[in-house]
Amino acid sequence: MNIISLLDNKSIKPVQKREEIAEAIRKKSITIKEIQKLKNTLDDKKMALVFEAMEEVSSKNPEISNRDWLKFTQKFITSKSNNIKREVSRIVGNIAHLFPNDLDAAITDIMKNTKDEGTVIRWSSAYAFARIIQIPKYANSKLFDVLTDLCDKEKENGIKNQLLNGLKKAKKLRK
Repeated sequence: MNIISLLDNKSIKPVQKREEIAEAIRKKSITIKEIQKLKNTLDDKKMALVFEAMEEVSSKNPEISNRDWLKFTQKFITSKSNNIKREVSRIVGNIAHLFPNDLDAAITDIMKNTKDEGTVIRWSSAYAFARIIQIPKYANSKLFDVLTDLCDKEKENGIKNQLLNGLKKAKKLRK
């Protein structure tokens, strides 16, 4: 599949483009190596669509991902594009349990996004943290207290609920 041709095709709706890319990722006819090569070719809007497809796949089939997915997506956590920030934070959250020893850089950058003015960006950060904190290594770390404090200060219920759900599950793992 030629991703660039698909993304440039104006007769295909974005939802269908995302579905086709997601299906190609599932079937492994598009690899992370090919996606990495696109980062300098695609504008933010098209790159966000690719990340949406990756998020869809990582949500339902996280085992398809590999360490390269994490390394690639974490580079975009502090992107200028809110659409990209939203999707990559969710991808990190979806696959975090597979790479518990490789999350420090992602955690640092996701923490920056918890201060973003945009509710969607903070929600995506909370989504990622709600999954990361359920990893025993992090449930028993300072991150638990940091997220508890963040949750206490958050005014948006959707964001607060994401964090609360993760913290509630993490409490069961704490020693």
